[in-house]
Amino acid sequence: MKLNTRFFFLTLFTQFLIAQITGIVTDKKSGEPILGVNIVAGEKGTFTNERGEFQLDVPRGIKLEFSHIGYQTQTIKAHNNMSVAMIEAVIMSKEIIVRAGLSDESLQKVASSVTVITGDHIRETGADHFQSLTEQIPNLNWAGGTSRPRYFQIRGIGERSHYFGEGPPNFSVGFVLDDMDLSGLGMVGLLYDIDQIEIFKGPQSSVYGPNAMAGLISLKSTDPTDHFEMRTSTSFGSDNHYGGSSVMNVHFMKNMNIRLTGIYNYSDGFRENVSLKIIDTNKRKEAFSRMKLSYDPNNQLSILATLIYIKLENGYDAWAPDNNTDFKTYSNDKGEDSQRTYGYSLRANFEASENLSITSITSFTETDLVHAYDGDWADSTYWHDNHDFDPAVEGWAYEFYDKNERNRANLSQEIRLSMGSIILGGYFKHLIEQDEAKGYLFGGVATDAISHYDFQATAGYAQYGLDLTSSLKLKANVRFENNSIIYDGSSQGFNDYWEKIFLPPIHFNIDHSMLGYRAALHYLKDEYTSFYGSVSQGYKSGGVNQQPYLSDISRPYEPEFIQNFEIGLKHATDKYRTQLSVFYGQRKDQQVSVSSQQVEGDPNSFLYYTGNAGSGTI
Repeated sequence: MKLNTRFFFLTLFTQFLIAQITGIVTDKKSGEPILGVNIVAGEKGTFTNERGEFQLDVPRGIKLEFSHIGYQTQTIKAHNNMSVAMIEAVIMSKEIIVRAGLSDESLQKVASSVTVITGDHIRETGADHFQSLTEQIPNLNWAGGTSRPRYFQIRGIGERSHYFGEGPPNFSVGFVLDDMDLSGLGMVGLLYDIDQIEIFKGPQSSVYGPNAMAGLISLKSTDPTDHFEMRTSTSFGSDNHYGGSSVMNVHFMKNMNIRLTGIYNYSDGFRENVSLKIIDTNKRKEAFSRMKLSYDPNNQLSILATLIYIKLENGYDAWAPDNNTDFKTYSNDKGEDSQRTYGYSLRANFEASENLSITSITSFTETDLVHAYDGDWADSTYWHDNHDFDPAVEGWAYEFYDKNERNRANLSQEIRLSMGSIILGGYFKHLIEQDEAKGYLFGGVATDAISHYDFQATAGYAQYGLDLTSSLKLKANVRFENNSIIYDGSSQGFNDYWEKIFLPPIHFNIDHSMLGYRAALHYLKDEYTSFYGSVSQGYKSGGVNQQPYLSDISRPYEPEFIQNFEIGLKHATDKYRTQLSVFYGQRKDQQVSVSSQQVEGDPNSFLYYTGNAGSGTI
């Protein structure tokens, strides 16, 4: 009996010593729960869940060590219902946060190849336009043919031009400025007061849709703050360059701040036009204004509104028959590469509870584009003196002038629900583009043409993150999207008797559904080193060929898809950052320029148009 009594009290005493310790870990500054905090007591350990909660079977009074990357390590004696507030650690190298995704995330923890250029780096380099930074970005290229870069390629995929007749405004590389989609309009990339640039490489369609099959470029300007700030800068240089920039930040009223930015830039374009005897046919005359307003009426709701107006009155006179070795041109028709854009974005975020937030992103832009150039590069005097071409003898002048005027209006709305590690969203976009062109169109078939695109996109997407361990994380995205295009086109040309006639009109509708996905594993070895691997599928919408004589079978083309497999390493210290990635991409139904016979029995009816090839790899 004595033995049983002693055993009973020994068991009771042991249970008293070893108890289930529970608690919650939060950020001391924000009060938000912290996921993945390591809690160790000797050989026993655990980590917090997405609500910051933990439980551990250890004796009361034993010392628990709480640690997490980015926070100071704490040692606290164990007791019931613990509440631990973690203090952020001051790290020598400033942590870079990637903001263009569905949620803010440390660059070191992003399971993707991303290049981030901070505002400090932009100021240190003195770059005034995104064009100046492109050579510093691996796997990014841009095509000429415009006064500023408009069309980009990432990992070899992307457009080189968008002349009249080259299809709808679908692009492989997206370009976003303050939540406004300006894909194919990269001329607006002026950098004064830009806070951060993020370049995502590889398919991003599961998050950003069809304009991000190859990647995405995101520019984010500085948000308003609650203190007064004013800066002004001026610049002067050769080729009659002068410019000025200014920013003013004002605390307008309680919980409301306004930031105003203005930019002006001019240079004559360092070309001498011999034919017109002027030096500004290749000029850059650029003006940019932006207003940002932030309003936080309470701790739950935050609103950020951005308004932009951009006017680029650039010339375009870069080509010459002698390769322009002396920066002299001979065109007798002045080229133009102008753009006027106004737009707004409105981002509202409502924190309904600790684990539920609702984000609404509304944007609208309208752009007027003019792209014109002297297609023969010279006047009649040049062709006569250098190539013995005499219009009086030939009976016609060697003159080709192309001009394309384009208006694009783009409205989008996105609603996003964030519930801990789950994000659900819906997206709608309505884009209308009207083009008018004159010149040598469709290989000389037409001289005048008008086109009208009515493009609508609806999509739903989801993201789920799972912490397999405190260092290993799985993230999966999926997006289903439907695109519809209504196209109307008309054109005029000459018949065999040089009489102007109307060519066959076009009215064509297409409708496509596409699926994008991404699954990634991310392993954080320590606060300096991480590894990732991912598999993803991106897509680019199909379109309508505008050539008036194409058959109905050749008129449409299907969406293009790419499957990408990638592994990568990231290493960062207080002195340098290194990113290495290895990728393999397989393109399906690749959109390429093809030719085929349109009329059976007529071997001369071969026409070039966009079609879908079998496959390709990168």
